[in-house]
Amino acid sequence: MRKFTPKLLIRRFNGIVILLILILLSNFVQSQTVGMSATGVTPPNASAGLDVNYTTQGMLIPRIALTGTTSFAPLSAHVAGMVVYNTATVADVTPGIYYNNGTKWIATQPKASASGDMQYWNGTQWVNLPIGTPGQLLKISSSGVPTWGP
Repeated sequence: MRKFTPKLLIRRFNGIVILLILILLSNFVQSQTVGMSATGVTPPNASAGLDVNYTTQGMLIPRIALTGTTSFAPLSAHVAGMVVYNTATVADVTPGIYYNNGTKWIATQPKASASGDMQYWNGTQWVNLPIGTPGQLLKISSSGVPTWGP
C-alpha cells in the first residue's frame, strides 16, 4: 500500500489543476470566431462564426448534385440554413445556389420556364408570368398583378 506523503499530494493536486486549466482553455478555444483574410491582419468580426475577408478572391461554396427540392439527398438530412451550389439538372432543380429551410431546398434565383418569361413578387413568393403573344400589352391590375391583354 502506498503512503500519501505531502509531496505526492502536491503532485496529484498540480495534475488536477493542470487538467482543469486545459479543460477551460479548450472550451475557450472552441468558442472563437474563425477569420480568413489575404493579409492575416484584419481581425474577424466577433458576430460571425466565419469571416472571409478578401478583396480579389471569392468564396467557393460546396458543389453537390441535388435530386429534387423536397429530397435532402445526397446529404443525410434537411438542415435549415445549409447553402450549396447544385450542379444537377433533374426533377425540379437546375444548376444554381440553393438554401435549405429545414424541409426543402429553395433556389436563390427564381427560374423562368421559357425565354421571355417574367417574374413578379406577389407579396409571398415569386410568380412566373409566361411571355405574351405579339400585340399584347402588359397591364397591371388594381391589385398590382401583371397580366397580358389587348
